[in-house]
Amino acid sequence: MPLQAKPMGGVPKGGPPPTNKKYASVKARLDTGCNELKIKSSETKANARFHRGENFKRLKVSSLAALMQNMVVDALLLDLRDEDEFAQYHLKGAVNYPVRLLSRQCNPFTTEILAYINGAPQKIIVLSDLDEHMAFMAGNAFYEKGVDNIFIVSGGLKEVVRQAPELCEGHCIPQAKTPHRPNTSRPKAQARPDSLIAVPRQGYTPTGSIRPRTSASRVSSDEQQQHWKQ
Repeated sequence: MPLQAKPMGGVPKGGPPPTNKKYASVKARLDTGCNELKIKSSETKANARFHRGENFKRLKVSSLAALMQNMVVDALLLDLRDEDEFAQYHLKGAVNYPVRLLSRQCNPFTTEILAYINGAPQKIIVLSDLDEHMAFMAGNAFYEKGVDNIFIVSGGLKEVVRQAPELCEGHCIPQAKTPHRPNTSRPKAQARPDSLIAVPRQGYTPTGSIRPRTSASRVSSDEQQQHWKQ
């Protein structure tokens, strides 16, 4: 009979190998750099929303207000609009950083940004623009350049002005527009003026009206009354 070969060390059991408590505190020394796993497991994800296909975090206006008032972490507010739009109004304490500077191949970041890069959870970078369109592209561009502590304001400055205009400063802050609600109640009927009331023509009998009694119909009705009296 042929001998059956057995693996060295016995038959392996299913499941992961057992861990040794002796080396539980040992951590890897090799830093592989910024990756998606680090971003999605970051501690700075608290009170932030994550969307599929985005390599950054989102801040609601309420979370932004709490961040600016309580200053739980050190946040650098970057306004991605042009200088003229930034001069009109912006978030309090924000720094102007036009989005076109990201396309530079050499030194795209300023000294202030370099001091906040990958400083989570103590330091974060918050991007804002008018309607988050530029912030969406800039957030992914920051991630491609190795920055993993990026947040953007959901809805942009339009949503900030609508919900919390006190967070902005400037000489030309737009007024928040209240949503228009259509009137669904039925209008009350108004009395028609006498000049619009139709006057029937002489000799015209409208449909369904009672015609005047003729002599023949009067005689027949009198006979019916005498019949019922009998």
